Order: sequence, then structure tokens, then C-alpha cells
Amino acid sequence: MIQKDKFKAIYKAISLAFLTGCFLLLPVITFAQGDLPCDDSDPYSGGSCPLDTWVWVLAAVALVFGAAQLYRKQKLQSKI
Repeated sequence: MIQKDKFKAIYKAISLAFLTGCFLLLPVITFAQGDLPCDDSDPYSGGSCPLDTWVWVLAAVALVFGAAQLYRKQKLQSKI
């Protein structure tokens, strides 16, 4: 019984150390990617890419979906 508890404690410590290491390395990995311009030219020229113009459609769909979910939840709560 003591061996099982000891194994669980070691397993938890190793998994905690691994997850902590992953979370600490995540910013390093993401910043190492670099930004490439839209036309794949020199990345250090200072040019920037415009945002996608259809992002507002995605935001509107998310807003409508969220409102529908909240309305459905409120309607369900009022029946109870």
C-alpha cells in the first residue's frame, strides 16, 4: 500500500514538473516563430498585413449564437 502511494506522489510530481516546464516554454516557442508579411517578402521590411475583413462576420455569428444560448438557458430556468 505504501508503494502505491509513493508511486502516485512521484507520478504527480513528475507531471507537475512537466506541465510547468511546458507552460514556461510556451512563450519562447511562440515568439520564436516570427512574423512574415502577407506577400512572403522580407520579414524585416516593416510592412504589416491588414486584418481579415471577414472577422466581423465571425464576431457577429458568435454574438448571435451566444445570445441564443443565453435565451434558451433563461427560458429553461423560467420553466422550473
